Amino acid sequence: MNDASQWRYRIAQRIGELYARNADVPAVILGGSTARGHADRFSDLDMGVIWDHEPSDSERHQVVRDADAELHRLYRFDPAEQVWSDDYFIHRNQPDGTDSKLLVEVSHYKRDFVEDVLHQVLNEHATNVLWHNLISGIVDGFSLYGDDVITSWRNRATQYPRELSVAIVQKYGVIDHFWRWEMYLARGDNLALFYDAFTQIHQRLLHILLGLNKMYYFGFKWIEVIDERLSIKPDDLPMRIRSAYKSAPAEGAAHVSGLVDDVFGLIETHLPEVDTNRLRRIFHYTRPSV
Repeated sequence: MNDASQWRYRIAQRIGELYARNADVPAVILGGSTARGHADRFSDLDMGVIWDHEPSDSERHQVVRDADAELHRLYRFDPAEQVWSDDYFIHRNQPDGTDSKLLVEVSHYKRDFVEDVLHQVLNEHATNVLWHNLISGIVDGFSLYGDDVITSWRNRATQYPRELSVAIVQKYGVIDHFWRWEMYLARGDNLALFYDAFTQIHQRLLHILLGLNKMYYFGFKWIEVIDERLSIKPDDLPMRIRSAYKSAPAEGAAHVSGLVDDVFGLIETHLPEVDTNRLRRIFHYTRPSV
């Protein structure tokens, strides 16, 4: 754990103790780059609080006050994500005497919702990216309170089923309309859509690689961190992604195409039940022009 992660972790421990005072909070989790040990000066503090009942505004406010923090906003319950979110700033007196503010982002979930997410993903092989991100926080996170609860969930989540890998690969493996890169260039060098197409493809490939490696989605902010954690991957993955944007447009398209084919080759090796011939036909299709 680097220095930026260590001092954030100490702050998280103090905040976690405040949430743990509530008898209806069975667990508190520290997630994000701090838990993974590679936080930097841009990193917020990501925490998850598990409740046995719906948290009230007063309960959420109380922790902000007890932490001597500066409230930014308490967000209303989001029915789509089944989460209550809080953003607040906490002061940190640095060794040099200067004062800074760390953004703390707290996600509040009910225990039964987390249980349902684990069931849907592990038993029904759901590919919902938000659910996978939640489970990633459980797998990679630090238990600040409620070790038994978090350990039980983590043990379940580490049993990543092969069927889930297949579901992820099938969801993200259909990469269509790659031929449009030539059209974007021909129509006045429309580089905005040209590079947007590259980005969408790269994100699909990263999802596929997570599925092949039986890893839950934890964001794509850190390409090197993703690369280090993957055992099944193309050679020189970060460099090949960057090359698509740093090369001349046609050469960049060739970099993207080569990377897609290499990832499809990994699918053939590790998940032969997936029809990669179909995926290749879709990706390499070129619409006739007149």
